[in-house]
Amino acid sequence: MKKLVIIGLSSLFFLSACGSDEAKETTDPANGGEASTDNTEVKKELMRFYMEVPNTINETDGELNAFEQQLEEGTLPEGEELTALKEAAAVSAEETSQAVGTIEIPGALEEETEELQSALAMISESYDLKVAALSEEETSFDAASEKFAEADSVFNTILEEYELIPSSIQNEVK
Repeated sequence: MKKLVIIGLSSLFFLSACGSDEAKETTDPANGGEASTDNTEVKKELMRFYMEVPNTINETDGELNAFEQQLEEGTLPEGEELTALKEAAAVSAEETSQAVGTIEIPGALEEETEELQSALAMISESYDLKVAALSEEETSFDAASEKFAEADSVFNTILEEYELIPSSIQNEVK
C-alpha cells in the first residue's frame, strides 16, 4: 500500500510538471514561423514509460522484497525456512528480470530508445545478480544495487534532458 501511495504521488508530481508546459507553444523562426514541438507529448510518454518500470517490477518482486526486508532487519530464519525463503526470493527475482525484459519502449521515445534499452538491461541484470547472490551462503546485494543505480543514472539523465525532475526507480520498488 505504501508503494502505491509513493508511486501515485510521484506520478502526479511528474505529470503535473509535464502539464505546466502543455500550454506553451512557441514559434521557431528556423521553420518559417511554424510552431515548434515543445516535447509535451514526449514528456508525457516518458513519464508513463518511467512509471511503468517500477509498476512492472512491483508486480513480481514481492517475495524478493520480503527477503530483503528480513535481511535488512536481521530477522532471517535459519535452516530449511531460510532455504525456502531464498528459493522463493530467487524465483521472484528471475520473474522480475524477465518482466523488465518485456517492457516496451513507446515509439514517441525513439530518440532515447538505445539509452532506455540499456537502462532496462541494467535493471534486468541487477535482478540476475540478486538471483546469483541468493545462491551464496552470505547473501549480499551490493553488486545488484550498484547495477540498479547505474540504470537510475541513465533514467535521470534522460529525465533531465526533457527538463523533468530526476527520481529513483529503486526507491519506488522497495
